[in-house]
Amino acid sequence: MASKFVQYFIKHSVVTNWIVIIICLAGVFALINLQKRINPKFELEEVEIDVPFPGASALEVEEGIVVKIEEALRGMEGIEKIRSTSADNWGSLDVEISEGFDMNKAIQDIKNAVNSINSYPTEAEKPIVTQETMWNRAIMVSIYGPDDLFTLKKIVEEFRDDLYKSGKMSNIWWWGIPNREFSIEISPEDLIRYKLTVNDISVAIRNASLNLSSGSVLTDQEEILIRTYEKKYEAIDFETIEVVSSIDGRKILLRDICTVVEQWPENRLYSEHNGKKSVGFNVFYNNNEDVVEIVETVEAKMEEYQEKYAGLVEFKTFIKETTELEERIDLMTQNGMIGLILVLLLLGFFLNIRLAFWVAIGIPISLLGMFFVLWTFGITINEMSLFGIILVIGILVDDGIIIGESIYSHWEKYGKKPLRAAIDGTLEVIKPVTISIITTMVAFVPYFFFYGMLGKHVWQIAAVVIISLAFSLVEAMIILPAHIAHSRALLAEERDTVLTRARKKLNKFLLWAVNNFYRKLLEFGLRNRLAVSATLFAIVLIIFGLFSGSHVRSQFFPDIEPPYARVQVEMPAGTSAEVANKIRYNIIDKAQDFADEWEKQGKAYPITNFTSWMQGGTLNIFIVLPSSADRDYSIGEFSQALGDYIGTVPEAEGVTVGGWQFGGRPISVRFASTDYNQLFKAKELLKEELKKIDGVKDIQDDTPLGNNEFIVELKPKGKALGFTARDLTTQLRQGFYGQEVMRLQRGRDELKVWVRFTKEDRISISQIENLKVRTPTGEYVPFKEVASFRIERGLRRIRHEDGERSVTVFADLDYSKNDQAVVLNELNANVIPSVLSQVEGVTQQFGGQAEYVDKMVQSIYFSMAIALFVMFTILMFLLKSYMQTLLVMGLIPLGVIGAVLGHFVMGIPVSILSFLGIVALAGIIVNDSVVLIHKYNNLLQAGMDVPQAIVEAGIARFRPIVLTTITTVAGLAPIILLRSEQGQFLVPMAVSVAGGILFGSFITLLLLPSSLYVISDLRRFLKRNKSRRELEPAYLEGLKSD
Repeated sequence: MASKFVQYFIKHSVVTNWIVIIICLAGVFALINLQKRINPKFELEEVEIDVPFPGASALEVEEGIVVKIEEALRGMEGIEKIRSTSADNWGSLDVEISEGFDMNKAIQDIKNAVNSINSYPTEAEKPIVTQETMWNRAIMVSIYGPDDLFTLKKIVEEFRDDLYKSGKMSNIWWWGIPNREFSIEISPEDLIRYKLTVNDISVAIRNASLNLSSGSVLTDQEEILIRTYEKKYEAIDFETIEVVSSIDGRKILLRDICTVVEQWPENRLYSEHNGKKSVGFNVFYNNNEDVVEIVETVEAKMEEYQEKYAGLVEFKTFIKETTELEERIDLMTQNGMIGLILVLLLLGFFLNIRLAFWVAIGIPISLLGMFFVLWTFGITINEMSLFGIILVIGILVDDGIIIGESIYSHWEKYGKKPLRAAIDGTLEVIKPVTISIITTMVAFVPYFFFYGMLGKHVWQIAAVVIISLAFSLVEAMIILPAHIAHSRALLAEERDTVLTRARKKLNKFLLWAVNNFYRKLLEFGLRNRLAVSATLFAIVLIIFGLFSGSHVRSQFFPDIEPPYARVQVEMPAGTSAEVANKIRYNIIDKAQDFADEWEKQGKAYPITNFTSWMQGGTLNIFIVLPSSADRDYSIGEFSQALGDYIGTVPEAEGVTVGGWQFGGRPISVRFASTDYNQLFKAKELLKEELKKIDGVKDIQDDTPLGNNEFIVELKPKGKALGFTARDLTTQLRQGFYGQEVMRLQRGRDELKVWVRFTKEDRISISQIENLKVRTPTGEYVPFKEVASFRIERGLRRIRHEDGERSVTVFADLDYSKNDQAVVLNELNANVIPSVLSQVEGVTQQFGGQAEYVDKMVQSIYFSMAIALFVMFTILMFLLKSYMQTLLVMGLIPLGVIGAVLGHFVMGIPVSILSFLGIVALAGIIVNDSVVLIHKYNNLLQAGMDVPQAIVEAGIARFRPIVLTTITTVAGLAPIILLRSEQGQFLVPMAVSVAGGILFGSFITLLLLPSSLYVISDLRRFLKRNKSRRELEPAYLEGLKSD
């Protein structure tokens, strides 16, 4: 059946050419319309629950919000993990949903559970339940200039509205200017004088500032609605609200006893860009939006507004993803083209130039077919799919080389006509070629099942490779033979050119080398097969020793650098804006001094822009560097040196200089316990031990101390007067923090209305002691008579992992001083047991990169085991021999040794990305051995003895094996030699594949023949009454077919 199918297309070249035309047209159309972006599209399987709780401490949020929600979600179907954070003023829970579970059902179930809780604190706002959305930043802009925040805010809002009107984007996030608020302030003395409470004033304001519908009146002519429009929107409107009537009947208005001020929030640190007040402006895009269109729209609007408000504001692009996208696409395209050219040159040197041309044509045909499939299924051109293209370029010609070589051999060696040579040559190798391609495709299938965020990215590499190989197989079986048969590829005479002469000399040399060197080496190997096997095994052990002896460094994730340097300063809770500003300017001054020193060393001046802002107690300073083309150092090198120059900041709890790290921090240890004192003891003990380990730096934890807290305890007199702890704390909270009366929607702004003491009455502890509080009977007594207090440092954040309190200690690592695996082994073997022995009721597990890699490796092992089983089964169908199949599969671990050796030679650490390359290697490395063993089996069936068949099979397949190896490596060479920041994470994958193939081919050509003879020895030993040939499965299969 397959024979007739192949023969039909080889004989009818018009049909095959029409197929080529269809594939090319569809591929070009798809390539023009394919969406381009840096990262692949994917959905997050997480649900976020946010509950604002203004004025509450982290402990109050934990007890009043988080614990209740955790209990409501406990045991719910589809929930994998719950992580929560309780912080001042808000609580947040991240719910991880089991992979494959219905997200709509999960969200609805969670909403129902959260909304069914009826015991939330009255001050807490309504919980917000949303699915986590994967938003990618398209562009980040700083808008800066005037000190007048009103003017800046007006321009920014106008700019934002214009962007939304374009219809190109749906998510714009900006920061730097908060919403205004109304602060209605009264002194404690006035409250007593008029026998009022903060709550009384709040109620009066709330009742007097409302829009209310009171039904309607139905007249004979029409229905008239009855409404009250009394909502206040300006400070002057609030002042005329009647609060109380005096004894003499005079009305007391709000302005008589309070000051009403519209203001910016108190104690606020504002964003700055190069020393001027600024607004940070992020525009994001989702899976359905085009990043290129968004950036073009934003830049056009920036030019328009820059001209419109010239001299008033400046617009500065800070980060632009399309720049990164263009650089990476250009980088990948250039390196892909270099690899393709190298492949074509090598084909031209080794093969008949016309034959090489038709073999090489298979590359664009396969890629264009692949582009059409990508477009059909909505897959984009991104960093992962581009790497898949580069990876597959060198593999695509493998089947074409083998089939082309076979056709050429039938024409040249047996004198067949081109059509007959094409048919017979194709049919001779169609089985091993098909099996080889299918096993390669199977080896990439595990990419679809890898764990986590990395798995959501790398599956597109596999998709590109598998689709391309499928088209390549079709092209090699029916299109390539037809082109060779019906073209001038097989002619007796070739044009006398420099390339032709060079190729003939090379082939002549190869023929001499094969017959005079490789043949003798094979014959020597067969005679001394045990010694050869032992020698090669010893080499493998030596290489393995390099890795186990830490001569090859390991690092869970390679450093992936962002296009900027970032300084993060963890500020103590309660730090004033004045102190935070001082720290900001000190760090910026140090960074500029460092830049001057850096330039004096002959390096490009490293800083082009600063922008800074405060977020969640952390001061962020972003430093934009020149493009990679304009500097001779990496951002990592700059960040390391800048961090050393800045040193410690005494006023801060911690300073980190560096970028984002995939998978989390290199060192991350999580402790869990119900006893917070034991947790904190374990945390501090571990941090002290980490300081002693060479290379460990930037040691921090995720539970920094919060504001000082005023802890109230009732005295007997207070209890006797009817006070409760809640009564007292409510009065203190209303006066010193304030009571939120309402929120007003004024235009697009939401303004909070607060009632509180005057600023002068809430600046010292003594004011609390002397404050007169109101008893349940309406009398006033000094606070210090009814209650005592103590001041304790609270917690800024309280973390939970699946309902249990947790503390995580994390740190960075200087890889030039220590190895990540060595540090983690030391922690696991000595440090952690020592810490746990000094605390009670505390459990521990690794987090960050270690936790991620552990889960990732488990998914690799599981999916790879299934893939190997499938590959073994497929090879069994072709080889029909357990021993030969095991021999082929045995090359995979040897390829791993080659991959590790490649990392040693290139001087790069082995990482999780190296393992992804090894997974791909598994399918590629067996191809050459399959073709060689299949040739060996055919020669046995043709009547050759075992040793002669082994030698002739090795010689017959020497050139195709060498050629497929060097074309694959040549295709990857530009990536391996890559020094650009944009593509560094691809290098370990490429090195694994190239190193494994090189070493695997060496093993295939030298060890595999000897191993075949050793298997023959074993069969002969078990059955001495038969010849070697009679014991081979291929010989027995040939008898059956006869």
